[in-house]
Amino acid sequence: MPQTPFQPPPPITVVLDQLLTTEKHITIGEIVDRIDERGFGLLMLILGLPTFIPLIPFGSPIVGALYMLLALRLIIGMDRPWLPGVVRNKVLSPQTAAALRRRGVPVVRRLERFSRPRVPVLNSPIAIRAAAIVVFLMGLILLSPAPFLNTLPAVAVMVIGLGLLNDDGVFVLGGMTLGVVAVGILIATVGLFVEVVRRLFPWWFR
Repeated sequence: MPQTPFQPPPPITVVLDQLLTTEKHITIGEIVDRIDERGFGLLMLILGLPTFIPLIPFGSPIVGALYMLLALRLIIGMDRPWLPGVVRNKVLSPQTAAALRRRGVPVVRRLERFSRPRVPVLNSPIAIRAAAIVVFLMGLILLSPAPFLNTLPAVAVMVIGLGLLNDDGVFVLGGMTLGVVAVGILIATVGLFVEVVRRLFPWWFR
């Protein structure tokens, strides 16, 4: 009996586009259930998409908190993503799904063109945990009251997610580098803010 040739999984953008197009009232939990075998990487990609849509209220803080949950599960060695029930049952409105297809999927498609299996990292617990620590820090930044810093942390996590998804160590390292840059920008911004306050209100620091 001839063996069926191995069929590689469809590109991430195909999966996302089909889910967002064919389902009128899809929940985040249903998306996670369908992509469970694709692991943490795809979930990192999907969760990062709302940060590119300013109309979604409290999108970045919610994404930041979820990134922190995912990172903690990776750090403690869990092999499956988990989301709280209130998030799993959240229904994406048709407007949100359309906005994700229009603005989010093209971003992932551009990233997808450059990622392929190389420099394997999935069998290295140290590399996975190091990437998870960066994801956790990016989640903290997304929780911060600095809206101008939303995009870079989200892109960093999405690049790491795509690297984990495709076992692409180059992308994982690139995402971690972006994360370090985001942390550096945040530290510089806080330092600049403190210096401005010090000059405007010197009596506070006496």
